[in-house]
Amino acid sequence: MDKILTVVGTGVSYATPDAVVINGQIIGTVADYSEAVRSSAEALTAIRKSIGEAGFDMDDLKTTSFSVDTVYKNGASDTVEFSGYRYMHGISITTDADGETLGRLLQALTSCSQAPEFRVSYVVRDPSEPMKEARQAAVKDAKHKARELAAAIDVKLGDVVSVNYGSNGYSPSPRAMMVSAMAVDAVPRDAEFYESVTVQWEIV
Repeated sequence: MDKILTVVGTGVSYATPDAVVINGQIIGTVADYSEAVRSSAEALTAIRKSIGEAGFDMDDLKTTSFSVDTVYKNGASDTVEFSGYRYMHGISITTDADGETLGRLLQALTSCSQAPEFRVSYVVRDPSEPMKEARQAAVKDAKHKARELAAAIDVKLGDVVSVNYGSNGYSPSPRAMMVSAMAVDAVPRDAEFYESVTVQWEIV
């Protein structure tokens, strides 16, 4: 039976976010279903117009979800009464991470009569290079561990038998829910990119 040493190496790299993703929801409750659909569409149109007037491409605002649900409230004598229809329209837009651009966009969103609730996240547009760095770091870590273990058990490493890796992705830098165009000068933390690699060596 061949003697095999299996080691899992891990690596991490960091990159400064160069973009901002704003995910939001337009929410409202009305009495009629058709009115809910109409109100949602009108609110979306108003937001598109607002960001267009601020110098952004209106088509950059994407719909991520849409729903209309019935709403009930507690009535007299422990009864449940119909209250209306609640619509939720999910939206998303990506822009550059500089404070001036973000400030203009947030101002455009919050100046609408039916301003959406939204969350700001800082991201890296192209994660390929930091992911490559993380993979390389994972391989180096695996080699270091293998040599250390081989020395500890007084054996020598032979040829590499197999290499497997699975991307763990990266952790963006989330920001809290924002309700105004303030605090856009905040400096986002670097995004962290993780990789792991499993390497098997022949023991000789």
